[in-house]
Amino acid sequence: MKRILAIALALLLLLAACLVSCGEAKDPKQDETTPDDPNPSAESATGESETEEKQIQPDLPEMNFGGKEVHCLHWTLGEDGVGGGWIPWEEIAVEQPDGEVMSQAVYDRNGYVEEKYGVQISTEYAQANTELPNRILRAVSTNDPAYSFIVERSLDLRTMWTSGSFYNLKGEELSYLDLSKPWWNKDSLEAFTFGNVTQFASSDMLVLDKSETGVVLFSTSLQTDLGLDDYYQLARDGKWTWDALIRNSEICVSDLDGNLTMDAADRYGSCGNRAPSNYLYVGSGLHFAQVDRDGYIYSDVYSQESINLMQDIHEMILYQDFHAHSDHIPDFGLSRKFMANEIEFLFYSVKIANSFRTMETDYGILPIPKYDEEQTRYYNLVMPDGDSVLAVPISNDDPEVTGFVLEALSAKSYYTVYPSFYEVVLKGKSTRDQESREMLDLIFQNRTYDTGLVHGLGGFTNAYVTYAANHYGEVGFVSLCEEYDDIIDSALEDINKLIDDWNKQ
Repeated sequence: MKRILAIALALLLLLAACLVSCGEAKDPKQDETTPDDPNPSAESATGESETEEKQIQPDLPEMNFGGKEVHCLHWTLGEDGVGGGWIPWEEIAVEQPDGEVMSQAVYDRNGYVEEKYGVQISTEYAQANTELPNRILRAVSTNDPAYSFIVERSLDLRTMWTSGSFYNLKGEELSYLDLSKPWWNKDSLEAFTFGNVTQFASSDMLVLDKSETGVVLFSTSLQTDLGLDDYYQLARDGKWTWDALIRNSEICVSDLDGNLTMDAADRYGSCGNRAPSNYLYVGSGLHFAQVDRDGYIYSDVYSQESINLMQDIHEMILYQDFHAHSDHIPDFGLSRKFMANEIEFLFYSVKIANSFRTMETDYGILPIPKYDEEQTRYYNLVMPDGDSVLAVPISNDDPEVTGFVLEALSAKSYYTVYPSFYEVVLKGKSTRDQESREMLDLIFQNRTYDTGLVHGLGGFTNAYVTYAANHYGEVGFVSLCEEYDDIIDSALEDINKLIDDWNKQ
């Protein structure tokens, strides 16, 4: 009898241990609250590892909208919308998948939402910064409900955000939106929430904002051949800085054709067109403008610290032979030069890695370097000239349905579209080594927007880039900041008066 009791007790203890261990092996997504998960499961992109019961679900009731169309007006810079360098992936609607993982993920996401809630999701394209804003402003002025929502570059919001043309995403008209959910991008909300109003935001239904994250690509062939530093270890140790960039870039410089002039035939340490000025400025921990805790926009660009930083950037990328400013070198061919291992460091948005999938030699991916080792973190700027944010125009006569569908699409994308983009396209197809995948996690954990680049500061942000690009020799940024001092103050005063009015409502 005692033997039987002992065996029974042992079985009970074994069962209890099994239950404990099984309980501990829960899915990491179940308790996730971070909006910008930099490392979504590749299995979740295929739907194999998680059931819907384990996933975070949107707080949406069972509804059927009887086939109602939800129509998007999406920005483009090309003739036909998708397919070019600016928009390599469809975000909103796919008529038929083209065999690529992103196309299939968007198609499947839409099919799920359309069937579950009885809606039709469609999209059309309009030229960014011109046609799209004009169409929306005209629709609002004539109360034309043709467009349920828009997707526009954040660079172009400056022409629309003071017009009163969009619903507050936190307002009662869009009550089904829950901006606290993890599929809404926290950084975009911080950059585009002014006072009590959020007109624009990005969620995981969009991928172009992710693809516009600034990075540094490097040639591993040159790194090996020239005995350069272990950049990955520098980045892990927080020592991937301007000094490391300059030190290794200088070693790479070579007048390959021997004509005593650095031109398109030669090898450079680093390269980029106008983008490095912004990447390095924000990457150093400063911002052209930010939003304070009360929702007002402020800027410190005319501080001595900011002016010194602008001067340092100018001297580094324009005075030194190691940096090829491709706007000023005829027939340079930025991508061609990098693929030929004639550039060591390439400043660009991460989407360019997708176009290097056929590159014969290997490359790596790094964050934007810190200014120095005392800087506590990396800052990887989301460039506003190729990203995507969404908004709902007040001409929409059924915003409640649109808000419902946007929440459903965003929630579904969190487990499908975003993992397909991040794990399969970026990590799986656009990298060559495990270390680059590790760096992508570091980069995406430190993405940042700059409200000043979106606002424009009365034209200062454009002037900063063109001024630096078009002036050689001794350039004093003190004079540029003095020229724009009153202009910046006036521009911010105007927007902050509007924000003050929003706060009083």
